[in-house]
Amino acid sequence: MTDVPRDHDGAALLALPDKARQHHRITKKLLAAQFEDQAPADARLITKAVASAQLVGILRPETIQAPMYQDSERAVVDIPVLEAFLADKTSASDRTRVAELIHRSMAKPVVLFAHIHDGTTTLSLALSHVSRTDPTQSTSVIDAHVMVPTGGIEPGALHLERLDRTDMWALYRDLVRTAAADGRPAGTALRAANAITLRRRLTDLESELIAVVRDAKRAKNQQQRIDLNTATRTLRAQIGHVRGNLYSADGDRDNT
Repeated sequence: MTDVPRDHDGAALLALPDKARQHHRITKKLLAAQFEDQAPADARLITKAVASAQLVGILRPETIQAPMYQDSERAVVDIPVLEAFLADKTSASDRTRVAELIHRSMAKPVVLFAHIHDGTTTLSLALSHVSRTDPTQSTSVIDAHVMVPTGGIEPGALHLERLDRTDMWALYRDLVRTAAADGRPAGTALRAANAITLRRRLTDLESELIAVVRDAKRAKNQQQRIDLNTATRTLRAQIGHVRGNLYSADGDRDNT
């Protein structure tokens, strides 16, 4: 198993109590099992993209002092914490797809740390519910999914002791909204699903800004430069607005 720096170690990032920590290897066959019959291409992708995986923790009511949760769409009795080491040359789109497949493969919320070959780690979280079309009720449907590089998350922000422990589902949703805002959520009124939407919007706007700035530098006539510079100002204003809704005042920072 590849060594992981402590600041990218999932158990450390969550400050898992000793009773919640595990250390069990997960085979690729087990991860791919849910898809082998109905979606063999997905099963092959998991087998190709995941170099190795392990269970590093299980959140249970008795280990984190948060009661179980149940409603018509989900029963949150435990939350596994997984680490997956992705193979070299796995594309960004395949990384996202594999993460989504792992979330879908279980009928419960999952915390997934994906370690990439360049040394970075991404935290993958998904708001989900048990699939109504699965007769075994062993898989999930994803309502919203977010992947966040752990290197930009405020130190200590994801420690379980800081999260809402009203129940297991409340804790997971608080983890989602906190991670989506890099550990600096704008306030308690920011809901998990909204945080994911804002994070995606911010990522799209920042990517668009980079492209427009690049095009402005390459523009061959003055009118093109004027138009692109105007677009740049508009994008920066939109980015500022989204950041204001996502991040707290001390977390609103310029990443472009």
